[in-house]
Amino acid sequence: MSAEIMERANELAELIANCDELEAMRGAENTMNSDAEAINILNQFQEKQKMVYEAQMNQEQLSEQVMKSVEEIEQKMSENPSIRAYIDASEKFEHLLRSVNLVISRALSGDEGCGCGSACGPDCGPDCGSDCSC
Repeated sequence: MSAEIMERANELAELIANCDELEAMRGAENTMNSDAEAINILNQFQEKQKMVYEAQMNQEQLSEQVMKSVEEIEQKMSENPSIRAYIDASEKFEHLLRSVNLVISRALSGDEGCGCGSACGPDCGPDCGSDCSC
C-alpha cells in the first residue's frame, strides 16, 4: 500500500508542477524580475522590512515616519502592475495548494463535504456547493 501511496503522491506532484496556476505564477515572477521599477520597489520594501524587524527585536517603537514610509512602499507595490500580477498569481497558486491540503485533511479526519462551519472560507474545497455561505 505504501508504494501505491507514493506513486499517487508523485502523480499529484506532477499534476501540480504542470498546473496552469503554477505556470501563471512563474510567468508573472519572470515578468516582475525583469521590471526594473518593480525590482527597485521590492528592494526598498525589503529594507523597510529589515528596519521594522530590527526595531521589533529591540522592542523599539516605530516612528510615524517609518510607518508612513512602509505604507508608501506597500502602496507602490500594489500599484505596480508586475508586482500586482505576481501577487495575484501567487495567491491563486497558494489557494490551489490549500485546497489540496484541505481535501487530504478531510479524508484523514473522516469529514465529508464543506461543512460551512467556522473553518469555511476562501480555502473551501471543491465540495463547497452553491448553498454554501462562504
